Amino acid sequence: MSSKEKNNAQPARAEKEKGFLRRLPSLLLVLAVVLAVVVLTTMEDGRHFASLRRWLMYGESSAARDVYTYAADPNNRYGRLGTSLLVANLNTAQLIGEDGAIVYEQVLNMTSPQLSVGTRQASVCAVGGDTLYILDQNGTRRTMKTERGLCYYGARLNSSDYLAVTEQKSGYKASVSVYNSAGDLVFHFDSYDSYLSDAIVTEDCRSVVMVSLDADSGAFASRLMVYDLATAEPAGSVPIRDGLVLDLASRGDRVLSLCDKRFAMTSLGGETVLDRAYGNLYLHDYALTGGDFCALLLGRYQAGNICTLTTYGLDGQEVASLELTEEVLDMSAAGDRLAVLYGDSVAVYDRELVELTRLEGTGYAGQVQMGTDGTVLLISGTTAWRFLP
Repeated sequence: MSSKEKNNAQPARAEKEKGFLRRLPSLLLVLAVVLAVVVLTTMEDGRHFASLRRWLMYGESSAARDVYTYAADPNNRYGRLGTSLLVANLNTAQLIGEDGAIVYEQVLNMTSPQLSVGTRQASVCAVGGDTLYILDQNGTRRTMKTERGLCYYGARLNSSDYLAVTEQKSGYKASVSVYNSAGDLVFHFDSYDSYLSDAIVTEDCRSVVMVSLDADSGAFASRLMVYDLATAEPAGSVPIRDGLVLDLASRGDRVLSLCDKRFAMTSLGGETVLDRAYGNLYLHDYALTGGDFCALLLGRYQAGNICTLTTYGLDGQEVASLELTEEVLDMSAAGDRLAVLYGDSVAVYDRELVELTRLEGTGYAGQVQMGTDGTVLLISGTTAWRFLP
């Protein structure tokens, strides 16, 4: 290389070095963030990383703040729809945004509203009513009606927004219809000989589970009837002796049935993996929506604070048990977390019932909803706010 070429290369090299030095702080910052994410993810099963993610999403951590405001009504039903809160009562369904503004309002005029929330949609109907509303974050997607003079028994959305509707039908004991997220009818079943009280679509959207009211050896019983959505053929049947199904949920290939006298966990193929009779205990509360677990709160007395909180895995085995002496107002599960609302505090547990965090001073909150993002929604008569563990 000639001396002239060397002289020309030196300024170029110097400029390149200056550019690298200018970029060095940014590169070090990126490296620090990557290292922090790796460390937080590996520590305590990623719990700190989840907290970091919530902080980035919501802008604050370990705090509670008012987010939603609405009119007090003892008939209010609540559900999260995206980052908004859906409040339904006898007269209206309101979607309230994070800024407290009403996004829209749907006039209902129904008695005893039933609210079911999926991921992007929600359904509102009244048991014994003739109108069903499907809502999303933009408003009312569609309105459904029964045959004249007949009524709905219930409607449930799964996490993929598949809707199972149970209703009266002329000439039959009951009927169940399943609609996909676009509103297309994908399954219909008319029952000639059994009364159907409820139905739910499995999380994989391949089956529908219907609750039939039966009698078994002279005793009242429920029966779970599983049908394949693609073929409309029966895929399983499970009797639940001496139990009226009050609530149910689907997790993987398991069906969780909460009854008045027992709790049952069954497979879609008809195997009973857990049959927990309450015996001389009273059911105080429950949570069926944990990712891989559920929880029951049972007590020796119909009233009082002395209860036992127990979690069960989807294999039917007991995971953990915790004796409680505080008054429990409500509980909710999502993902791998369980939120328990006490008289003036809310505690978040893992499935082993290890207390992860607690917020003191929950005021007049009477309901709690655990979110899959790890946040806890505290609900009082006129306001709801979010706790970020």
